[in-house]
Parts: sequence; C-alpha cells; structure tokens
Amino acid sequence: MNIDPKDLPTNSLMKWIAKLRIVVGLMFLTTWAINLVRGYYTPDGLLAFFQEFYPPAENPLSLYGAFISQVILPIRGVFAPFQLVAEGLLAIGLLVGAFTPFFSLAGIFFLANTFLATLGHDWPWSYFVPMAILEVTFVTRAGRVQGLDAILLRKFGERGRLFW
Repeated sequence: MNIDPKDLPTNSLMKWIAKLRIVVGLMFLTTWAINLVRGYYTPDGLLAFFQEFYPPAENPLSLYGAFISQVILPIRGVFAPFQLVAEGLLAIGLLVGAFTPFFSLAGIFFLANTFLATLGHDWPWSYFVPMAILEVTFVTRAGRVQGLDAILLRKFGERGRLFW
C-alpha cells in the first residue's frame, strides 16, 4: 500500500519524524556509551583511537589530517572530556526532544567532522543518512512533538530558531 505523505495528518507525520529524532538520539547514546567503555574520552584513548583506527596521516584530505594532528591531538587533554560531555548532551537532547533545533545542527556538525576524520575508512552513508534525518528534525522542529520542546514552547513561547 502506497501512502502519499500529503494524505497524512500533520500530527501523524510529525510523530514519525519525532521517532526518527529519537532513533538518531539512541544512535548517539549507544556510540557514546561504547566510546566511554573503551576509554576514548580520555586523552590517551583519543590518541589511540586516531593512531589505531583513523591515522590522520592516511586521511585523503591532508589538510583535515593535519588539523587532527596539529590542533585536536595536542589539546586532547581538554578535547577528550569536552567530547564526552558534548556527545552525551547531544544524545540526551535528541532523545528527549529538548532544544532540538540546536542539537540537530550540533549533530550535523559532529557527523560532518567525523565523516571527514574517517574519510576513506567508513561507508559514507552511515553519516549522510543521520545527517539528513537531523536536517529534517531541524526544519520541522521535531522536539515539539513527543519532546520537551513542546513544554518549553507552551511555557515560554517562541524564543528563536535554535531553542525550540
């Protein structure tokens, strides 16, 4: 049975988009938990991650490989804990639908950078598909359905495009 999205009630369509938001939030949360267990959010773990799996010298974009080697890795003592907190908040924000436009853009930025850091090693669509979903969640403000953004909107009204 073919269903034309124009035939679906807006609320029903938004519920499906909210489910996609939650799935991407779960993707970030499970990746975050695995990285935490493996120790990648420590300075030594972050260094090992790049040395063992995604050596910057092998990155086809030499400028991006140099950025990792000369900017990220020298400050890994600050960057690794920042990454721990940022990825965790990103996952939670998408899961509960809080500040969804902001976290959608943050997720796109994160996935784009991860794609560039792993260029030539991973299947590109494993980054492009969640980025496309996050673009839809940004445009539709998907946290307003089955999310805390709906409560924030009722309580505080419109507060700008990046809030809710």
